Amino acid sequence: MTAIELLAALSIVAILGAMAVPAFRDFMQNNRAAEQSNALIGALALARNEAVTRGVPVSVCASTDGESCDDDGALFTPWTPGWIVFTDADGTLGTVDDDDDVLRVLPALSGEATLASNRSFVSYTPSGFLSGGQANFALFVPDCTGNQNRAIRINPQGRTTLAHTPCAEPET
Repeated sequence: MTAIELLAALSIVAILGAMAVPAFRDFMQNNRAAEQSNALIGALALARNEAVTRGVPVSVCASTDGESCDDDGALFTPWTPGWIVFTDADGTLGTVDDDDDVLRVLPALSGEATLASNRSFVSYTPSGFLSGGQANFALFVPDCTGNQNRAIRINPQGRTTLAHTPCAEPET
């Protein structure tokens, strides 16, 4: 093999590698966004199912400690630190009271993604309907390209929908 052939082969490998790296990065970001949005959708489905099965309200709320709900009163509540699913039969709706059971604790989002909602908690009635009207969630992926962000909506009947949204910086 001559030096010219070796340089030609290396240049072809370099060009193919330069083309593959951005596509692989986008693939990884899209998978991470799908994983994180599916974790929330799974928690919401669990809450709705448990509300119907147990015959009591079941709620999901943002939680940093895995035992109580966070509510900073902001217009968009951050859900990035994680969330909990709990029975919400007694006491104040949307708070973990003494008689409530925490059913599942989900950890903080990985990477630097952010998740925010217009609600500090989501609660399902024993009929599977959502208490308090529609809920909206927005998942923002860092350094995102294309339509890798996610919008998750829960209608008053308790059904969850997922939509890919264009990449844009979250409003602060």
